Amino acid sequence: MTLIKVCGLRLHETIHHVGSLPVEYVGFVFARSKRQVTAEEAAELGGNLPDTVQRVGVFVNVDATELKRIAETAGLHVLQLHGDETPEFCERVKRETGLAVWKAWGVRGDQRDEEVGAFAGIADAVLLDNARGGSGVPFAWSEIPRLRAYLKDTKLFIAGGLDADNVGELVNTYRPDGVDVSSGVEKVGLKDPEKITAFVTKVREQQ
Repeated sequence: MTLIKVCGLRLHETIHHVGSLPVEYVGFVFARSKRQVTAEEAAELGGNLPDTVQRVGVFVNVDATELKRIAETAGLHVLQLHGDETPEFCERVKRETGLAVWKAWGVRGDQRDEEVGAFAGIADAVLLDNARGGSGVPFAWSEIPRLRAYLKDTKLFIAGGLDADNVGELVNTYRPDGVDVSSGVEKVGLKDPEKITAFVTKVREQQ
């Protein structure tokens, strides 16, 4: 089954809606963004989620001590790292926090992508995105098999430009371990319940 993460949540009504759907993860953004929340806000929002939904924190180049502090305050289960974090740093953070670590990788479509293999067996999952990250534009999905070969048995999540119109094709063709959506379920910059429901339904139809 393809796991689903809805990212960038910051309103109670959205939390309640997502919590009523067959979704495995929600994402709280702690990096600078229009979707950014504080650790305290994430803790309050996350407290309204069912136990079946895990909380993922999205970070960019935050030191290990601060990661641990935010994770404890917000009640996170997963740390999703989008900066220049090394495999050694990921391993250290896993050890010191006891939490799962996902490493985001911007797909270049050239030989540089081989470097993602260094996270195999260290990161609990690698999240593939457009090289610019957060652009809302898909990368070339034809690269997925090549990148999967570098990562061996590491879970693979796909992000970048996903919505209800294209996620069915992605899941049906490439069978990723998970999908991550944010702007693709928004309307005028806010999460839209109908779009979220349509996205989740389309993923589940492919199971």
